[in-house]
Formats: sequence, C-alpha cells, structure tokens
Amino acid sequence: MSWNADRAQTRIREYLKTVPEVDRHVALDSATMAKRGLLSRMPLSEAFVVEGAHVYGQLLDFEDLVAERGQETEAAHRRLLGFLHMHYRVWDSIVDGDDGDRVDYHGARLHAVIASPVGDPAAQIERAVALARKLTEAAQRVGQAHGFPSRIRFGIDHGKCLAMTTGRGAHEKDTLFLGRPANHAAKLVAAGAEQGIFLTETAQKRVAAGAVRKSAGVMTLDEAFVQGAVRKYGFDSLDRTASAVALDSAEPMFRFKRPALPLSTVKFSELSPANSLRMGMASIFADIDGFTNFVDQAIHGGSDKIREAVKIVHVIREELNAVLKDDFGGKRVRFIGDCIHGCVAEGERADDAAKSVRQAALCAAAMRSSFDLCLKIVGSKAAIDLAVGIEYGQTPVTRLGQRGQESVRCAASHATVGAERVQQQIEGGGVRLGPAAAAVADFSVRKNFGAGRLMTYDSAADLLGAVSSPVVQVVRDQPAARSHASSL
Repeated sequence: MSWNADRAQTRIREYLKTVPEVDRHVALDSATMAKRGLLSRMPLSEAFVVEGAHVYGQLLDFEDLVAERGQETEAAHRRLLGFLHMHYRVWDSIVDGDDGDRVDYHGARLHAVIASPVGDPAAQIERAVALARKLTEAAQRVGQAHGFPSRIRFGIDHGKCLAMTTGRGAHEKDTLFLGRPANHAAKLVAAGAEQGIFLTETAQKRVAAGAVRKSAGVMTLDEAFVQGAVRKYGFDSLDRTASAVALDSAEPMFRFKRPALPLSTVKFSELSPANSLRMGMASIFADIDGFTNFVDQAIHGGSDKIREAVKIVHVIREELNAVLKDDFGGKRVRFIGDCIHGCVAEGERADDAAKSVRQAALCAAAMRSSFDLCLKIVGSKAAIDLAVGIEYGQTPVTRLGQRGQESVRCAASHATVGAERVQQQIEGGGVRLGPAAAAVADFSVRKNFGAGRLMTYDSAADLLGAVSSPVVQVVRDQPAARSHASSL
C-alpha cells in the first residue's frame, strides 16, 4: 500500500461534493437544543454553531494501570479495560438522562456539553459544575465497590463551537465540536494532576457572582456554590446507574486475539470485551495546528466564514482518514475535534515493530502531502499546519460501556497516550516519534522522523526506500543505477 497524488486529488474532489450544509441561521434552533439528546438529532449533512458549557473529565489514575511492573501485559490491559469499562458505564448515563450530552471518550477522557438552558451561560456553567461533582461522587462510589482508583480532574469552558457529525454506522460515527471552548477545556484538564473542578478564565467571568473565590492566590470554585448546584439539578439517571454498577459483581471477561491484517479490515461493530484485539501497533495522532483559532475567527466572521471552515475541516478530515485506511491499511479509532487518532500494524504471525513504525512514518508523510493538496484544491490560505505524533507498543482494541449502539470504541495503551503527548510537544507543524517508537525504528526513520519538519510523501519514500518511490523503481528496473553496481 502507498500514497498516490492522482488518487488523492480524485478523492478530495469527491469530498467537496459532500461538504455539510450550514443553515442560513447558523445556530442550532432553540427548540432542538432544549430537547433531550441534542447530539442524536444532529444530521450528518449539516453543521451548526452551538453555544454551551464544555466539560472535560480526566481519569488521573489511568497511566498507573497501563503497565504491570513496567510491562504492558495482557493482565495489565485487562485490568485497564475493566477500569475504563466501569467508568464508561457511569458516564454513559449522561446520554440516557437529561443531564447533558456526552460527546465522546478518548482513553481516560470524557467530553460532554451542556447546551441548556438556552441563552443562559451562567446557568449552563452551573449545570456543568453540578454534573462534574456528581460524576466525581459516582466514580468514588463505583471505584470503592470494585477496587479501582477514582481520582478525576474536570476542566470547564463556555462559548460557541462549530458542531458536526461524521462517519457512517453506529460504531464509526463521531460528533465533533470545533473551537475555543472545547479546546480550552481540554487543555485545562491536561494542565495539572490535581483532582477537582476547574474553570477557565472565560467560564469564571460568565458564571454567577460569588461562584469563584481566591484561595492562596488562585481562583477556585466556592464549595457552597458547588453544593447548591448539585441540589438544584437531579441527575437521577446518573445516580441510578452508579448504584447499579456499584452493586454489579459480574466483571467483564476480556479475551484478546491477534487481528487479521491490515487493521483497516477491523469492524468495531464486531468487537466486545469477549472479542477484543491486541498486538503491537504504531499509534498515530495527527492534529491540524492553528485550526482552533481559525474556527473561532470564522464563528465571529459570519455564515460565509463558517462555511469555509466547515469545507476545509470536512475535506481534510475525510482525506486524512482515507490516507490512513486506504493507502496504509490503518484503522481510525476516532476523530477528536480537529485531530485523527488511528493505528497501523505490520507482522502477520509476529509483531514487526520496526516495519510498523516505518509504515506510520510514511503514512504521516502521505498525510502531509494530502493536507497540502486539500488546501490547494479548496483554495484556502488558512494559517494552519499538520502536526503528527507517533508511538509504538502493545495496544488492545475493543468496545466498552453500554452494550449495543452506544458502546464506545477504545484503543488504550502507553502508545495511544504517548502519540498524543509527543504531538502536543510539536510547535506548529511537524512530526515526532515517542521514545518507544524511536527505540524500535530503523536508523533512517529515526533520523528523518524523530523530531522536526514533516516531509512530503515522495521525499519520505525516496529516503526510506518505499516501493512506490521513483528512485526505488528505477533501481529495481535498472540494476546498473545502483550506487554500488560494478562497472563493465
């Protein structure tokens, strides 16, 4: 498998025919937002601007459970997935009730949005704070019952985001919220290891008077405000679910098997705890750098600017997924805002770590070339770039939480966490290998992809000797062209 410019251009032009429409009123109408289950009614073919409070929750003990005595064993991964499964079941209750809308999970993180009461930022933030506290209490209850740690850190921001849904099928669909509030809430929750509920400066300004106070030079939520918010909102479905999970003594049985390659043939709809996958994989985390600011400017610029932003993210998102799946046989785990997280793997009978990382590097370079083609064909001069992190390690893949259509796609390991972490270390665009990927990579991959500028696919193929490289094809067809060929 390899990347081809003509094939990529053909795909991109097809994606331009399926760009989600932006309603002339732009914002999701109040009647729809006021009803329960906002996300379930967002059509695939439309994009909206939604104002609300964004809640990010981070399970702080996640990384301590990934490995057992420093090794990612099957037993460690079973315990890790059991930990996530327990918390996902509780968090899934947000979907069932009128507490808010769960957007998605990414490993140890939850993203939810509170969009009602419509037009009342202070009340939306108050509900978000109450939800965070109730989720904290529920986690402590089920964690104590099942012997799992339960520390959670929450970050909350408020504002307008661009919302759209992508994908087909119950287990391949992602709802995206693009813009400052989702991004800043995520950054706030990742900024520390202290459990609790934290508001961004924007949320602090919009919450009710007296909700925050200064303590030891830091603005913190007033406990009386938090308790009042909890009393005000019921969260009955969350309480019921937490009680049921705490009393449920039946632990899920995680059974792992080696997937048939390529990973692109994996169907999440067929996975379950008893039918989970596990092997050495290269995890890829690709982020559109600068897109949050671009979307924020578009939201404030009106419907024409919003349409441009929707078109760009739709085309880039679909093409990066096609590069991963069609060109390199990888599997997308999910879109996370303007990021794509996926995995590639090599080795039919045994893991081939070096080849997996090499394929991930070539895939990253192909994403770079497709990214440039997207901007060229769309005709955009947006100040955005592509940043890709790569890490390698044993990785389990399954579905967790509620059974059926609401179950959650999951790939959780040091590699999945590490790929995102090294991507976040990149300033602007570029590429970076995590320590495990660098350790198993060939010298040429380590030298050219360890950290720095992300080259185009043609350049990478020449340097790494990919079969599709013009240089490789010339040498293969004309042996005399080899630098070490003996002269006649």
